[in-house]
Amino acid sequence: MSFHLLVDSPEFADRLLQDISGARSRVYVQAMTFDADRSGLRIARAIMDAVAPDRRVLIDTVSRYIVSDRFIYSPRNWRDEELRREWEATRNLAGRFSARGVGARITNPYGRLWRRFFARNHKKLVIIDGRISYLGGINFSDHNFAWHDMMLRVESPEVAAFLETDYLATWEGRDQSLSGSFPGIEIHLLDGRSNARSFEPVFDLLRGARESIFIESTYFALPFFDRLRDIGPGRPPTVLITSAANNWPQMRDYVPWEARRSGIDLRLYPDRLTHLKAILVDGRDLVMGSANFDFFSYSIYQEIVAVVRDPGVIAAFKERVVLPDLEKSAPYEGPVRPVRGRMRALSFRALVRLNRWLTGF
Repeated sequence: MSFHLLVDSPEFADRLLQDISGARSRVYVQAMTFDADRSGLRIARAIMDAVAPDRRVLIDTVSRYIVSDRFIYSPRNWRDEELRREWEATRNLAGRFSARGVGARITNPYGRLWRRFFARNHKKLVIIDGRISYLGGINFSDHNFAWHDMMLRVESPEVAAFLETDYLATWEGRDQSLSGSFPGIEIHLLDGRSNARSFEPVFDLLRGARESIFIESTYFALPFFDRLRDIGPGRPPTVLITSAANNWPQMRDYVPWEARRSGIDLRLYPDRLTHLKAILVDGRDLVMGSANFDFFSYSIYQEIVAVVRDPGVIAAFKERVVLPDLEKSAPYEGPVRPVRGRMRALSFRALVRLNRWLTGF
């Protein structure tokens, strides 16, 4: 069993390309976004060129409608010829995989009248030769590769077998809720229906915190803010790093309001978006994976949540994420708008209820 924390896309892509090139039996790749741009095609070509006989790719349906982080049917975007060309190439990517002997399937169709528009498979996962696994938050596209993020490389046949079971279930169109415990890491697979139960170990960690809670997430939202407030006055110092330039405009009034009333030290990460999702409790337990710690992850997305306790990973995370990101970020000094913040919270709760009704969850 070995772990390697990979911070930002250059590290991740270089190591992943080496592993794909060296694969001899199988390469399984899953992402929510897989765009046919420079970064996405770099990974796609490596998969197509790999000598492993069993190569498969799972891509969420969202890649057929949102390209370069832009909704293709927006009137402004529809007139963008360059974006349209990338969109068409992205829609044809599955066919290009198939032509090169790579199995490709699109998960989570929107369904009739787009009833399942928000019911996404949000997992980012790679499994190679039943031995090497990658999990974390990086998708395959130029805009994702430009963001601050991380992946965890795990070399363990036991972990790979556990994750492979989930991958093959998704390949067959089945979502499942499973948990596995291995030396240095626990992994929770969320099916989009019983996520609340799967997040209980994370809430137990928060409730048991005694020294510190460090959070980095651009989309941190309810019910995670609620659970932190529920801890009460005994909660240790809590820091939340979020992006100064948030690509979800709804968060700009919501997060400062929630942070202020929750007694959280809010800090803004500058220059580029931090897509990293992590919670470090008492400097010993690192919660990471694909989940953004928001209402979608909690209620309707399929996700991977890992609790890492390996000392080497914890040390690397402190050195390569916590310390530099605290140094780069600045305390939030902007306005706090309680009315707007509360309205955003109400809209988020209504959106969750609507989606549960539409999807029949």
